[in-house]
Amino acid sequence: MKILKIDKQLNQLLVIPETLDDLWHLEKVIEQNDVVAGKTDRKIKPSKEGEKTIRQTIFINLEIETVHFQEFSENLKLSGIILDGHPKEFVEVKAHQSIDVKIGEPVKIQKINLKNWQIERLKKAEKESVSAKMLVVLMDDESAELAFINQFSINKKAKISSKKQGKMYAQEKSTFFDEIFEKIKQLEPKKILVAGPGFVKDNFKKFVEEKRIKGLPTIITEDLNSVGKTGFNELLSQGKLNSIEKELQLTKETQIIEQFLEKLSKDTAEYGRDAVLECLNIGQVDKLIIAETFLLEYRNKTEEVMNLADKMKAEINIISSKNPQERTIYNMGGIVAILRYKKQPSE
Repeated sequence: MKILKIDKQLNQLLVIPETLDDLWHLEKVIEQNDVVAGKTDRKIKPSKEGEKTIRQTIFINLEIETVHFQEFSENLKLSGIILDGHPKEFVEVKAHQSIDVKIGEPVKIQKINLKNWQIERLKKAEKESVSAKMLVVLMDDESAELAFINQFSINKKAKISSKKQGKMYAQEKSTFFDEIFEKIKQLEPKKILVAGPGFVKDNFKKFVEEKRIKGLPTIITEDLNSVGKTGFNELLSQGKLNSIEKELQLTKETQIIEQFLEKLSKDTAEYGRDAVLECLNIGQVDKLIIAETFLLEYRNKTEEVMNLADKMKAEINIISSKNPQERTIYNMGGIVAILRYKKQPSE
Protein backbone atom coordinates (compact mmCIF):
# COMPACT_ATOMS: atom_id res chain seq x y z
CA MET A 1 0.00 0.00 0.00
CA LYS A 2 1.30 3.43 -0.92
CA ILE A 3 -0.15 6.14 1.32
CA LEU A 4 -0.13 9.55 -0.37
CA LYS A 5 -2.23 11.45 2.18
CA ILE A 6 -3.86 10.98 5.57
CA ASP A 7 -5.75 14.01 6.87
CA LYS A 8 -7.33 13.27 10.26
CA GLN A 9 -8.88 16.77 10.49
CA LEU A 10 -10.64 16.52 7.12
CA ASN A 11 -11.20 12.73 7.42
CA GLN A 12 -9.54 12.16 4.05
CA LEU A 13 -7.38 9.35 2.63
CA LEU A 14 -5.46 9.10 -0.63
CA VAL A 15 -3.81 5.72 -1.24
CA ILE A 16 -2.62 3.46 -4.05
CA PRO A 17 -3.20 -0.29 -3.55
CA GLU A 18 -0.18 -2.31 -4.74
CA THR A 19 -1.30 -5.89 -4.10
CA LEU A 20 -4.46 -8.00 -3.77
CA ASP A 21 -3.97 -7.87 0.00
CA ASP A 22 -4.11 -4.05 -0.20
CA LEU A 23 -7.52 -4.28 -1.90
CA TRP A 24 -8.63 -6.63 0.88
CA HIS A 25 -7.49 -4.07 3.50
CA LEU A 26 -9.38 -1.29 1.70
CA GLU A 27 -12.53 -3.42 1.72
CA LYS A 28 -12.40 -3.32 5.53
CA VAL A 29 -11.62 0.42 5.72
CA ILE A 30 -14.20 1.77 3.24
CA GLU A 31 -17.64 2.02 4.86
CA GLN A 32 -21.20 2.83 3.94
CA ASN A 33 -21.69 6.62 3.39
CA ASP A 34 -18.01 7.20 2.64
CA VAL A 35 -17.47 9.17 -0.58
CA VAL A 36 -14.95 7.71 -3.01
CA ALA A 37 -13.64 9.52 -6.11
CA GLY A 38 -13.15 7.26 -9.10
CA LYS A 39 -13.67 6.69 -12.77
CA THR A 40 -15.91 4.33 -14.68
CA ASP A 41 -17.38 3.80 -18.12
CA ARG A 42 -21.06 4.41 -18.83
CA LYS A 43 -23.07 3.45 -21.86
CA ILE A 44 -24.49 6.61 -23.40
CA LYS A 45 -27.63 6.07 -25.43
CA PRO A 46 -27.80 7.96 -28.74
CA SER A 47 -29.90 11.10 -28.88
CA LYS A 48 -30.93 10.35 -32.47
CA GLU A 49 -32.32 7.20 -34.01
CA GLY A 50 -29.76 5.19 -35.95
CA GLU A 51 -26.75 6.43 -33.95
CA LYS A 52 -24.60 3.95 -32.04
CA THR A 53 -24.43 3.62 -28.27
CA ILE A 54 -21.07 4.91 -27.05
CA ARG A 55 -19.00 4.19 -23.94
CA GLN A 56 -17.90 7.32 -22.12
CA THR A 57 -15.35 7.47 -19.29
CA ILE A 58 -16.69 9.58 -16.43
CA PHE A 59 -15.09 10.75 -13.19
CA ILE A 60 -17.46 10.70 -10.23
CA ASN A 61 -17.80 11.10 -6.49
CA LEU A 62 -19.71 8.06 -5.25
CA GLU A 63 -21.51 7.83 -1.90
CA ILE A 64 -20.85 4.22 -0.95
CA GLU A 65 -23.63 1.73 -0.25
CA THR A 66 -21.81 -1.61 -0.65
CA VAL A 67 -18.20 -2.78 -0.87
CA HIS A 68 -17.25 -6.14 -2.34
CA PHE A 69 -13.85 -7.69 -2.99
CA GLN A 70 -13.56 -10.73 -5.25
CA GLU A 71 -10.03 -12.09 -5.51
CA PHE A 72 -10.50 -13.80 -8.86
CA SER A 73 -11.42 -10.49 -10.52
CA GLU A 74 -8.48 -8.67 -8.85
CA ASN A 75 -10.49 -5.54 -8.14
CA LEU A 76 -12.61 -4.00 -5.41
CA LYS A 77 -16.16 -3.16 -6.48
CA LEU A 78 -17.79 -0.13 -4.86
CA SER A 79 -21.48 0.58 -5.45
CA GLY A 80 -23.51 3.61 -4.48
CA ILE A 81 -25.10 6.90 -5.51
CA ILE A 82 -23.44 9.49 -7.79
CA LEU A 83 -23.08 12.85 -6.01
CA ASP A 84 -21.36 14.75 -8.81
CA GLY A 85 -18.73 14.33 -11.50
CA HIS A 86 -17.46 15.27 -14.96
CA PRO A 87 -17.94 15.61 -17.88
CA LYS A 88 -21.20 16.97 -16.48
CA GLU A 89 -23.21 16.22 -19.63
CA PHE A 90 -22.60 12.48 -19.13
CA VAL A 91 -23.04 12.35 -15.33
CA GLU A 92 -26.46 11.42 -13.95
CA VAL A 93 -26.53 12.77 -10.37
CA LYS A 94 -28.32 10.53 -7.82
CA ALA A 95 -28.15 7.53 -10.19
CA HIS A 96 -26.83 4.18 -8.93
CA GLN A 97 -23.35 3.35 -10.19
CA SER A 98 -20.38 1.06 -9.49
CA ILE A 99 -16.67 1.74 -9.76
CA ASP A 100 -13.80 -0.74 -9.65
CA VAL A 101 -10.74 -0.02 -7.52
CA LYS A 102 -7.74 -1.65 -9.20
CA ILE A 103 -4.15 -2.35 -8.23
CA GLY A 104 -1.88 0.56 -9.10
CA GLU A 105 -4.65 3.20 -9.32
CA PRO A 106 -5.05 6.00 -6.72
CA VAL A 107 -8.12 5.97 -4.45
CA LYS A 108 -9.41 9.11 -2.74
CA ILE A 109 -11.72 8.45 0.22
CA GLN A 110 -13.74 11.04 2.16
CA LYS A 111 -14.95 9.55 5.44
CA ILE A 112 -17.44 10.82 7.99
CA ASN A 113 -15.10 9.76 10.77
CA LEU A 114 -11.56 8.53 10.10
CA LYS A 115 -10.71 6.16 12.94
CA ASN A 116 -7.25 5.50 14.36
CA TRP A 117 -7.47 1.74 13.82
CA GLN A 118 -8.23 2.33 10.13
CA ILE A 119 -5.15 4.53 9.81
CA GLU A 120 -3.04 1.91 11.58
CA ARG A 121 -4.37 -0.83 9.31
CA LEU A 122 -3.33 1.14 6.22
CA LYS A 123 0.07 2.00 7.72
CA LYS A 124 0.62 -1.67 8.52
CA ALA A 125 -0.25 -2.59 4.92
CA GLU A 126 2.18 0.10 3.70
CA LYS A 127 4.95 -1.23 5.92
CA GLU A 128 4.41 -4.79 4.75
CA SER A 129 4.39 -3.90 1.07
CA VAL A 130 7.26 -1.38 1.08
CA SER A 131 9.81 -1.80 3.87
CA ALA A 132 9.19 -5.50 4.36
CA LYS A 133 9.66 -6.66 0.79
CA MET A 134 10.38 -10.35 0.58
CA LEU A 135 13.97 -11.51 0.14
CA VAL A 136 14.04 -14.18 -2.54
CA VAL A 137 16.99 -16.54 -2.77
CA LEU A 138 16.73 -18.07 -6.23
CA MET A 139 19.18 -20.96 -6.35
CA ASP A 140 20.34 -24.21 -7.89
CA ASP A 141 23.57 -26.17 -7.37
CA GLU A 142 25.61 -23.68 -9.45
CA SER A 143 24.59 -20.24 -8.19
CA ALA A 144 22.24 -18.19 -6.03
CA GLU A 145 20.69 -14.79 -6.74
CA LEU A 146 19.37 -12.70 -3.84
CA ALA A 147 16.77 -10.00 -4.49
CA PHE A 148 14.08 -8.06 -2.67
CA ILE A 149 10.90 -8.55 -4.64
CA ASN A 150 7.26 -7.46 -4.70
CA GLN A 151 4.52 -7.31 -7.32
CA PHE A 152 6.13 -4.38 -9.13
CA SER A 153 9.89 -4.57 -8.69
CA ILE A 154 12.88 -6.88 -8.42
CA ASN A 155 15.79 -5.28 -6.57
CA LYS A 156 18.76 -7.60 -7.00
CA LYS A 157 21.32 -7.55 -4.19
CA ALA A 158 23.86 -10.29 -4.89
CA LYS A 159 24.83 -13.25 -7.06
CA ILE A 160 26.90 -16.00 -5.48
CA SER A 161 28.57 -18.84 -7.36
CA SER A 162 28.94 -22.31 -5.88
CA LYS A 163 32.20 -23.00 -7.77
CA LYS A 164 30.39 -26.28 -8.22
CA GLN A 165 31.97 -28.95 -6.04
CA GLY A 166 29.22 -31.54 -6.43
CA LYS A 167 25.59 -32.01 -5.51
CA MET A 168 25.83 -33.92 -2.25
CA TYR A 169 24.49 -32.21 0.88
CA ALA A 170 27.82 -32.51 2.71
CA GLN A 171 29.56 -30.68 -0.11
CA GLU A 172 26.83 -28.02 -0.33
CA LYS A 173 27.48 -27.22 3.33
CA SER A 174 30.71 -25.58 2.24
CA THR A 175 31.49 -21.95 1.49
CA PHE A 176 28.56 -21.70 -0.99
CA PHE A 177 25.91 -22.01 1.74
CA ASP A 178 28.00 -19.96 4.17
CA GLU A 179 28.32 -17.07 1.69
CA ILE A 180 24.56 -17.04 1.02
CA PHE A 181 23.77 -17.16 4.74
CA GLU A 182 26.16 -14.29 5.55
CA LYS A 183 24.60 -12.15 2.82
CA ILE A 184 21.09 -12.86 4.15
CA LYS A 185 22.15 -11.70 7.62
CA GLN A 186 23.58 -8.47 6.16
CA LEU A 187 20.35 -7.70 4.30
CA GLU A 188 18.19 -8.23 7.45
CA PRO A 189 15.02 -9.39 5.64
CA LYS A 190 11.64 -9.77 7.35
CA LYS A 191 10.51 -12.50 4.96
CA ILE A 192 12.63 -15.13 3.21
CA LEU A 193 11.68 -17.30 0.25
CA VAL A 194 14.18 -19.84 -1.09
CA ALA A 195 13.13 -21.04 -4.53
CA GLY A 196 14.44 -23.03 -7.46
CA PRO A 197 14.55 -26.47 -9.06
CA GLY A 198 15.74 -29.63 -7.35
CA PHE A 199 16.70 -30.23 -3.72
CA VAL A 200 19.40 -27.61 -3.17
CA LYS A 201 16.90 -25.10 -1.73
CA ASP A 202 15.66 -27.69 0.79
CA ASN A 203 19.21 -28.52 1.82
CA PHE A 204 19.98 -24.83 2.27
CA LYS A 205 16.90 -24.39 4.45
CA LYS A 206 18.06 -27.32 6.61
CA PHE A 207 21.56 -25.79 6.79
CA VAL A 208 20.14 -22.47 8.09
CA GLU A 209 17.76 -24.13 10.56
CA GLU A 210 20.64 -26.08 12.11
CA LYS A 211 22.30 -22.77 13.02
CA ARG A 212 19.32 -21.85 15.26
CA ILE A 213 19.76 -18.09 14.81
CA LYS A 214 17.28 -16.14 16.93
CA GLY A 215 15.29 -13.42 15.17
CA LEU A 216 15.84 -14.81 11.68
CA PRO A 217 12.53 -15.09 9.76
CA THR A 218 11.20 -18.55 9.00
CA ILE A 219 12.35 -19.72 5.57
CA ILE A 220 9.73 -21.00 3.18
CA THR A 221 10.56 -22.85 -0.03
CA GLU A 222 8.98 -22.93 -3.46
CA ASP A 223 9.60 -25.21 -6.46
CA LEU A 224 10.45 -23.40 -9.68
CA ASN A 225 11.44 -24.73 -13.07
CA SER A 226 14.20 -22.18 -13.63
CA VAL A 227 16.57 -19.72 -11.99
CA GLY A 228 17.74 -16.32 -13.20
CA LYS A 229 15.42 -13.93 -15.01
CA THR A 230 13.10 -16.76 -16.08
CA GLY A 231 12.75 -17.92 -12.47
CA PHE A 232 11.85 -14.43 -11.22
CA ASN A 233 9.29 -14.07 -14.01
CA GLU A 234 7.82 -17.45 -13.04
CA LEU A 235 7.35 -16.23 -9.47
CA LEU A 236 5.54 -13.09 -10.59
CA SER A 237 3.56 -14.25 -13.61
CA GLN A 238 2.00 -17.36 -12.08
CA GLY A 239 0.71 -15.61 -8.96
CA LYS A 240 3.00 -17.62 -6.68
CA LEU A 241 4.13 -14.52 -4.81
CA ASN A 242 0.56 -13.69 -3.78
CA SER A 243 -0.07 -17.18 -2.42
CA ILE A 244 3.24 -17.10 -0.51
CA GLU A 245 2.41 -13.68 1.03
CA LYS A 246 -0.97 -15.00 2.16
CA GLU A 247 0.63 -18.10 3.66
CA LEU A 248 3.02 -15.90 5.65
CA GLN A 249 0.18 -13.68 6.90
CA LEU A 250 -1.86 -16.72 7.98
CA THR A 251 1.19 -18.08 9.80
CA LYS A 252 1.66 -14.78 11.67
CA GLU A 253 -2.03 -14.65 12.66
CA THR A 254 -1.96 -18.29 13.79
CA GLN A 255 1.06 -17.57 16.00
CA ILE A 256 -0.86 -14.72 17.68
CA ILE A 257 -3.83 -17.04 18.34
CA GLU A 258 -1.52 -19.73 19.76
CA GLN A 259 0.13 -17.12 21.98
CA PHE A 260 -3.29 -16.06 23.29
CA LEU A 261 -4.30 -19.67 24.08
CA GLU A 262 -1.01 -20.25 25.89
CA LYS A 263 -1.45 -17.06 27.94
CA LEU A 264 -5.05 -17.99 28.72
CA SER A 265 -3.86 -21.14 30.49
CA LYS A 266 -1.58 -18.94 32.63
CA ASP A 267 -4.27 -16.36 33.53
CA THR A 268 -2.58 -13.65 31.47
CA ALA A 269 -5.31 -13.42 28.85
CA GLU A 270 -9.00 -12.50 28.76
CA TYR A 271 -11.92 -13.03 26.37
CA GLY A 272 -15.34 -11.53 25.68
CA ARG A 273 -16.07 -7.88 24.94
CA ASP A 274 -17.12 -6.81 28.45
CA ALA A 275 -14.23 -8.54 30.21
CA VAL A 276 -11.71 -7.13 27.72
CA LEU A 277 -13.18 -3.62 28.15
CA GLU A 278 -12.61 -3.85 31.91
CA CYS A 279 -8.98 -4.81 31.33
CA LEU A 280 -8.51 -2.00 28.82
CA ASN A 281 -9.88 0.58 31.23
CA ILE A 282 -7.14 -0.19 33.76
CA GLY A 283 -4.36 -0.39 31.14
CA GLN A 284 -3.93 -4.15 31.50
CA VAL A 285 -4.19 -5.12 27.82
CA ASP A 286 -1.00 -5.66 25.82
CA LYS A 287 -2.53 -7.10 22.62
CA LEU A 288 -6.14 -6.85 21.48
CA ILE A 289 -7.20 -9.66 19.12
CA ILE A 290 -10.40 -9.43 17.09
CA ALA A 291 -12.11 -11.89 14.73
CA GLU A 292 -12.75 -10.04 11.48
CA THR A 293 -16.17 -11.70 11.09
CA PHE A 294 -17.18 -10.36 14.51
CA LEU A 295 -15.94 -6.87 13.59
CA LEU A 296 -18.10 -6.82 10.46
CA GLU A 297 -21.17 -8.17 12.28
CA TYR A 298 -20.92 -5.84 15.29
CA ARG A 299 -18.95 -2.92 13.92
CA ASN A 300 -20.04 -0.17 16.33
CA LYS A 301 -19.56 -2.25 19.49
CA THR A 302 -16.21 -3.56 18.27
CA GLU A 303 -14.92 -0.15 17.21
CA GLU A 304 -15.67 1.17 20.68
CA VAL A 305 -13.22 -1.40 22.04
CA MET A 306 -10.67 -0.66 19.32
CA ASN A 307 -10.81 3.08 19.96
CA LEU A 308 -10.15 2.50 23.66
CA ALA A 309 -7.26 0.15 22.76
CA ASP A 310 -5.81 2.95 20.61
CA LYS A 311 -6.07 5.35 23.53
CA MET A 312 -4.45 2.87 25.93
CA LYS A 313 -1.59 2.07 23.49
CA ALA A 314 -2.54 -1.58 23.11
CA GLU A 315 -1.50 -3.43 19.95
CA ILE A 316 -4.52 -4.26 17.75
CA ASN A 317 -4.59 -7.51 15.74
CA ILE A 318 -7.47 -8.36 13.38
CA ILE A 319 -7.57 -12.06 12.47
CA SER A 320 -8.58 -12.51 8.84
CA SER A 321 -11.82 -14.29 8.02
CA LYS A 322 -9.69 -16.26 5.53
CA ASN A 323 -7.83 -17.87 8.43
CA PRO A 324 -9.48 -21.17 9.50
CA GLN A 325 -8.48 -20.46 13.12
CA GLU A 326 -10.36 -17.15 13.16
CA ARG A 327 -13.35 -19.18 14.36
CA THR A 328 -11.50 -19.93 17.61
CA ILE A 329 -11.52 -16.20 18.45
CA TYR A 330 -15.08 -15.74 17.20
CA ASN A 331 -16.35 -18.55 19.44
CA MET A 332 -14.71 -16.91 22.47
CA GLY A 333 -16.74 -13.74 22.06
CA GLY A 334 -15.02 -12.31 18.98
CA ILE A 335 -12.78 -10.06 21.10
CA VAL A 336 -9.93 -11.40 23.23
CA ALA A 337 -6.77 -9.94 24.76
CA ILE A 338 -3.29 -10.83 25.91
CA LEU A 339 -2.61 -9.07 29.21
CA ARG A 340 0.46 -7.26 30.49
CA TYR A 341 0.20 -8.94 33.87
CA LYS A 342 -1.73 -11.74 35.55
CA LYS A 343 -5.46 -11.40 36.21
CA GLN A 344 -6.44 -10.72 39.80
CA PRO A 345 -8.64 -13.44 41.39
CA SER A 346 -12.33 -12.55 41.72
CA GLU A 347 -13.45 -11.56 45.20
